[in-house]
Amino acid sequence: MTLVAFVLLFSVIVVPPAKVSAASGFYVSGTKLIGSNGSPFVMRGVNHAHNWYKDQLSTALSAIAKTGANTVRIVLSDGKKWSLDDVNTVKNIISLCEQNKLIAILEVHDATGSDSYSDLDDAVNYWISIKSALIGKEDRVIINIANEWYGTWDGSGWANGYKQAIPKLRNAGLNHTLIVDSAGWGQYPASIINYGTEVFNADPQKNTMFSIHMYEYAGGNATTVKSNIDGVLNKNLALIIGEFGGQHTNGDVDEATIMSYSQEKSVGWLAWSWKGNSSDLAYLDMANDWAGSSLTSFGNTVVNGSYGIKSTSVLSSVFGGGGGGGTNPDPGSSATTLYDFESGTQSWQGSNVSGGPWTTNEWKSTGTYSLKGDVNFSSNSAHYLYYTGDQSLSGKSTLKATVKHASWGSVGSGIYAKLYVKTGSGWTWYDSGATLINSSGGTTLSLSLSSIPNLSLVKEIGVQFLASSNSSGQSAVYVDSVTVQ
Repeated sequence: MTLVAFVLLFSVIVVPPAKVSAASGFYVSGTKLIGSNGSPFVMRGVNHAHNWYKDQLSTALSAIAKTGANTVRIVLSDGKKWSLDDVNTVKNIISLCEQNKLIAILEVHDATGSDSYSDLDDAVNYWISIKSALIGKEDRVIINIANEWYGTWDGSGWANGYKQAIPKLRNAGLNHTLIVDSAGWGQYPASIINYGTEVFNADPQKNTMFSIHMYEYAGGNATTVKSNIDGVLNKNLALIIGEFGGQHTNGDVDEATIMSYSQEKSVGWLAWSWKGNSSDLAYLDMANDWAGSSLTSFGNTVVNGSYGIKSTSVLSSVFGGGGGGGTNPDPGSSATTLYDFESGTQSWQGSNVSGGPWTTNEWKSTGTYSLKGDVNFSSNSAHYLYYTGDQSLSGKSTLKATVKHASWGSVGSGIYAKLYVKTGSGWTWYDSGATLINSSGGTTLSLSLSSIPNLSLVKEIGVQFLASSNSSGQSAVYVDSVTVQ
């Protein structure tokens, strides 16, 4: 949101990787943001104007979490234009985000629209000054260096600023994923397209992604939205839509295309904003009150629309979600159960299993029974439970399954799982990405079907279980509640 306005990898693969490893925090890989479990994470969330409404933090975060959002972008001040959000304030914000299972994107708003490097440098110095609140939170906090720094529609000056700012943050020991807003008050994506690679390469950790703010200029119609998204992705850079509304000061915004095309391209987005916009921009409010007891028209679209939060948000794996970049069906809507294993194995088979598969009542996600296969883990071994047979998933948006592994055997660095389908006469493989699973409870895997071809000819549905390089011994894997929506 502009200062003026307010104040006024897992993609398609055929074979598994040789090794699935975990990282200590988020990291960028090509066009994808990858979580610490090694799976793509796609943001679906909301902006919250904390600095101007400090007493509403707890209420707003709780309400935002109830929408199903997996991310919240928080407005902070370095003290230059508004009251300083000090290190203890930031620690409290992060703690509340953790309690509400929200990934926190923190941004400094004071440099909005400025072309002065000193304003960007002030933001950098702010992050360094509060780094004790940030270090160790790399798996749940992302730093959006400065909101809409560089108001001029000029990519060269914008890039030169960030090529100084990013190394300074790294030299100070901040290893988080960084987000850089485009020039032109966030609405000049050509700055990223033309100079983003230079900015990315200035990061010694290569852990920087980019953000477009889609209002009337960057998001005014479907052609513009798609061209801007594709332009960045075609440079092999990771992208989010850091802000968008339904309309803006100088024109309409095509929020429907922003949401649907972002889903198709696995691009994250964050709507502006929960509440608190000035009276002439009240149409940007998502909620009629801070507690979210009722939503505005825009808020209802963002939360309950076909490509809204409830239909497309998956919690980060650090908070127990699948974190695979797929979609979660709306809990209030009906999903079709394909396999529940209540009446037998339903013709599911196993590959690289030492016994089974069988039905068992040792564990279940719903009902009484689940499917179990005995396995012998070894270094990077892959094991499969699957159903082979022609079926159609045409018109469906999401495939889900709940899985776990047994408590016996040595899992080493962990066991991962992918939900997959094979479609068409070539049996082409599509999967949800590798998600770390556990033995204490089920983990729900979600596979978005929206961009998968040949859904009228699905040849196989299954789960691939991947052992770490130091896994060993006899164990078991389980599948239950395979559903489609």
